[in-house]
Amino acid sequence: MISHSNVPLALDLRRDTTDTETMWILLAITAALAVPPLPAHTAGRESLELARQLLPEAHPHRTSRYVVLSDGDRELIRSVEHSLEEARRQYDRWCRTMRLPRAKPEDRLLCILFHNRSDFISFAEQTEGLGETAALVSGYFSPRFEWIACFDPEDSADMAAAATMLADADADIQSAEDRGANPEQIDDARQRIDNARAEMLREERARRTAVTIHEAIHQLVHIGDAFPGRRAWPGWLHEGVSVAFETDNHRNPFGPDRNYPTRADGFREAIEAGHHIPLETLLAEQAIDHTDGHHVGVLYDQAGSLISWLYRHKRRELATFLQQAGVPDSTGLTPDLTTLFTETFGSPTKIERRWLADVSR
Repeated sequence: MISHSNVPLALDLRRDTTDTETMWILLAITAALAVPPLPAHTAGRESLELARQLLPEAHPHRTSRYVVLSDGDRELIRSVEHSLEEARRQYDRWCRTMRLPRAKPEDRLLCILFHNRSDFISFAEQTEGLGETAALVSGYFSPRFEWIACFDPEDSADMAAAATMLADADADIQSAEDRGANPEQIDDARQRIDNARAEMLREERARRTAVTIHEAIHQLVHIGDAFPGRRAWPGWLHEGVSVAFETDNHRNPFGPDRNYPTRADGFREAIEAGHHIPLETLLAEQAIDHTDGHHVGVLYDQAGSLISWLYRHKRRELATFLQQAGVPDSTGLTPDLTTLFTETFGSPTKIERRWLADVSR
């Protein structure tokens, strides 16, 4: 996905360097050399082996079709395991309905789950060179290594700030109680804090589920044979398929035939505010600038809505479009996506009119 460069290690052993200092320098070099050079591509067991070398403190946890490599607690890991397995089931259901071949990897698929956000960012920089983008996302799929990487939402910046505020509120309530404040007011304040903390936990679970499923769909699209031109898909198309599967509750059926209220409401609000992207503009989008948070939010909501709407109203055409997108023609050229869309679905203007009218209703 992203090219890497090897940074040369320069060492200057000056004449006044002591034997002890030299020993520590040589040990540091040896340790650095022990980290394997990153290969151009790995998959399956090779990816797991590489990840375990890079993350020696993490432990593998296996389900029937996944390995979760993590330094987190068992409850966190179990939650992600369930989301991964359900994502696989719902994706397989979608493929059967669309009459597309399901992904059938030889080995278990790999998900790397970090407890700490800072460790996630460091790993993303080390293996993908993501730079500042790593600090703006909750997870990603790596086509280079075919693994998912994500972190526990509990350690996200806003959740950590909210937890600090609640801890401060607890301390204020205790201080007020020590000063003899009204007991009923104290009980009421504590109940509100408890409610806020419970809401935080629900939000953490919702984020964890949505992110896990989103990245799992990216992984399944990539490793399967259903979409031969997937490597040439624009970013919005990849994201649209993954967003269409998002949910905050993996215990209920989910997928493109069911709305995820968080995304559906977000896109409806964008339409009402006039912030949505014209369909022909969306079709021409190639890269996604994750530093523009508002634009990214609208693009994700809109792309997911489009895929869901097409699945419900033009299912056969959607299967054709996804199978042909990015595939070179007989001359070796990749057809323009707007042209392919028009040939497959009809006029983008007419499709857009019907789609937005349905969303607004």
